[in-house]
Amino acid sequence: MKLISLCLTLASLLSSAAFANNNYTPVSYRYYQLNYTEVTAEDADEPLETYQINISNLVSPYIFSRTSFNYLSKEKVIDAQNSMTTTSMQAVFNMGTRLALLPKIDLTVESGAIYEFGKEVELKSNSVSVTDDDFDSEFGFNAAVGLAMHFSRHLEFIVDAAYIDIGDESEMEYSAELVAHLLPNLALVANGVMYEEHVGYGFGLQFDF
Repeated sequence: MKLISLCLTLASLLSSAAFANNNYTPVSYRYYQLNYTEVTAEDADEPLETYQINISNLVSPYIFSRTSFNYLSKEKVIDAQNSMTTTSMQAVFNMGTRLALLPKIDLTVESGAIYEFGKEVELKSNSVSVTDDDFDSEFGFNAAVGLAMHFSRHLEFIVDAAYIDIGDESEMEYSAELVAHLLPNLALVANGVMYEEHVGYGFGLQFDF
């Protein structure tokens, strides 16, 4: 709760400063984004695959919202005949504020809620498959600070650090995203993510509106 209060206070201060700033921003905030990311651990061959639909909108010159829906799938191979696949869904809703540090660089602060649901664990042994979906839905929260940089008409670079707390687990997550605009409303996205001993890379498409 202290972390949420701190983030909300910081966001309020930054939004006040941003209001007095130049309201124009060349950084993209209004878009739909489709992403795929694969995360692996250094000591195990158990990739976590994430499929994401991300919607971002600049609701005022200095306030933005981000909504994302994530499908997560992780397969653990026990041996040649046995494996376990865990899948779940996540919905994330964040509100944030931007402060124009320089004409093409924004500092962003955001926080919001996470809802994880639809968790299933499937056990496979030879030709037999057993699925367990008796899991409770969980709520959590996240808070992030980042930099959004507009290098040119065609390139943007975003980095951020996020604290994520859901259920009984919490972690720091660091991410980076390179956005290459091919057309006025279409861009290619390359992304990377790191937390604990896990590192992931992915790609996606962004449609600006």
